[in-house]
Amino acid sequence: MARMVNTDRLKNVLIDLVSIKSFRGKEGELVYYLQDLLARYADKVIHQPVKECAGNVIAYKNIKDSDNILFLAHMDTFEIYSNWTRNPWGELEGERFYGLGVYDDKSTLAAMIEALINSPDDGKGLVLAAVCDAEGFSRGTYELLRSGLLPKVRGAIVAGPTNMRLFRGAYGRFVFDIDVTGVSSSGTEESGINAIVEAAKIILWAIELPKVDGIGGSVAPLTIKSPELIIAHPDKCLIRLDRHYPPGQDPGVIRKRFMEYIRRTPELKAKVSISLMKRPTPFMEPYELPEGDDFVEYIQGVASSVLGGRMETSVYWTVSDANYLSRLGNIKSVILGPEGGNHHSPDEYVKLPSVFTLAELLSELLKG
Repeated sequence: MARMVNTDRLKNVLIDLVSIKSFRGKEGELVYYLQDLLARYADKVIHQPVKECAGNVIAYKNIKDSDNILFLAHMDTFEIYSNWTRNPWGELEGERFYGLGVYDDKSTLAAMIEALINSPDDGKGLVLAAVCDAEGFSRGTYELLRSGLLPKVRGAIVAGPTNMRLFRGAYGRFVFDIDVTGVSSSGTEESGINAIVEAAKIILWAIELPKVDGIGGSVAPLTIKSPELIIAHPDKCLIRLDRHYPPGQDPGVIRKRFMEYIRRTPELKAKVSISLMKRPTPFMEPYELPEGDDFVEYIQGVASSVLGGRMETSVYWTVSDANYLSRLGNIKSVILGPEGGNHHSPDEYVKLPSVFTLAELLSELLKG
């Protein structure tokens, strides 16, 4: 098979993407870069404004009445965590390229751009969407689906840190706010009900839920807040708990069971009020495409040609913008990305040869 990918160009685009700071809500400089770059190769490029972030960049090439594919990747990153030993704005060592957001998921965005450049005029139609706020409330993808800017697509490939595995689905997620009310007291704790102590009981009880409910997934504390008092023991405490759950579960049942479980916290003395965290977009529901789905099989067929074999498949153990595409947009969606590590952690990296291979795979998918 003749190689389609220009590895030098792809590497240079990736270096540019990582060098441009694009913290969540501050993606503006990267938006300008992508608009300029994609305008050289796409038939049309538009900027879609999105509240509370820099908006989406959407490129179209060879759009048809049908047989279009959506490539979707996010531009935003988290802030820099502590303990980085590499340059977060790009550092190359051998076949590894380090940088903030390089694995999740600027490397896949670069590979998608290379595939768009290589797409022949008689190839499949392509929409490439670089979206904002995926590391927050996924406003970018949510507004893209509401905008009417998407033509009819056969399916979507969503960037993600998959290590060249093909994820056919993703977990769902709720975030609960639990208000804990105790009894304030001064001096010894025994004369009142310390809300922080009660909150700790709830957290330790909650994280055991996935082990005992037969559903799995995870529960993780995200926040614990209480008034900073000098002498008195606090009577108020807020806990924010994250509940991830796998496909095949009813979201309403998950929500109800979680709230019932929290109220059964052993030896709890405080009163609790449980509610969903307020957010500007819906909570993501899980989804899973069957192993034999026609879109999955199409990708696997191309993978067999490019990679010499089928990719391992799995389900993403967290949420992705693919959840919205599948559940809200009724678009068959898979998640795919190159080999790498340390996403959302110090010294995030990708293996450059796998980025080149991914670009070859994506380019082959777009052939007519």
